[in-house]
Amino acid sequence: MYVPVSAEVAVSVEPTPYGTWRARWRDDTGKSRARSFRRKIDAERFDRKMRTSLDHGTYLDPKAGEVTVRAMAHEWLNGAMNLRTGAMETYTRDLDRYVLPKLGGMKLSRLTPAVIDDWLADELASGLAPSSVHRHYRTLRRLLQVAVDKGRLARNPCDPVTPPRIPPREMRFLTVEQVEALAAAVPERHRAWVYVAAYDGLRWSECVGLRREHVDGARITVAGQLLRRVNRTWQWEDAKTRAGRRTVTSPAFVAAALETHMEKHSGEGAKGLVFPNRDGGPIIGSSFTGNVFKPALERAGLDTKVRIHDLRHTAVALAVAAGAHPKAIQVRMGHASISVTLDRYGGLFPEQDEVIAAGLDDLRGDREVTGG
Repeated sequence: MYVPVSAEVAVSVEPTPYGTWRARWRDDTGKSRARSFRRKIDAERFDRKMRTSLDHGTYLDPKAGEVTVRAMAHEWLNGAMNLRTGAMETYTRDLDRYVLPKLGGMKLSRLTPAVIDDWLADELASGLAPSSVHRHYRTLRRLLQVAVDKGRLARNPCDPVTPPRIPPREMRFLTVEQVEALAAAVPERHRAWVYVAAYDGLRWSECVGLRREHVDGARITVAGQLLRRVNRTWQWEDAKTRAGRRTVTSPAFVAAALETHMEKHSGEGAKGLVFPNRDGGPIIGSSFTGNVFKPALERAGLDTKVRIHDLRHTAVALAVAAGAHPKAIQVRMGHASISVTLDRYGGLFPEQDEVIAAGLDDLRGDREVTGG
């Protein structure tokens, strides 16, 4: 790579025969470049910018940011080799529906934090949920970071922008009695699923993808998940993280319920689905929610705002009530780190300082206090 001897040699400003001013410089490959300005002050300002970037090793071709946001998006998605199918679908949807209609025609160099702020404000004003607007921001930020990495932008204009705050989604926890009421209210073929979800804490997609070969008595191996794509096809995805691939030990009554269920309802062979629909295929979440889960909540007299994912939250609450250590819960739930567990469920754990004090009292016993 060419490295200028000094900015004094690399950059210069000179008048032209046409009454304009020309800034000349050599880029970081040694190629001679030039740019004309109507005013001398603009040429000198550009000259100072080039000197600084060449001296500090932050030089960026002034024409690199002339491509449009739409062209950059096309380049990014066409060259993305490490994106999971779900992430690709999300990015493509957000770009096509929300980012490119407003910003697609703009050149990267014109995309300022102020422009992005206005775009986010317009989205909120249109009635979109803050969580959706926040996701659109993340998509744009990821796109622009690729532009930075490819040398088309010096910095990401999303960095100074504060996206809308996402209100925390309320978690609902069922008691043991409520779990039993729900299990009794669903059709018999779905009863074991309620227990696996509420006591073992498997995600819906993990339950949908569970196969006979993953169940060994009370031990369930969670190897991945089965997801339904936008084109209505099903795709198996391995666990995203090492922590996500885990073995969960079911309580004895859950293991017994699961064994009975598999004898009556599961698919055949090692690859047979543990929780199939009546046709033997994967269960569609939206259909199950509307036709099975919500009506069961009503029959059981439970809050109809309870979501399927709240059974996973319930599994954590019940484990805490059973005295499980946060680290054990992290492993059981497949969280990437214990900080995820504590950040999400820290309020469920007993006040540890009080627990320590009580434990120290028990450790010391009834010994008398000696004084000085």
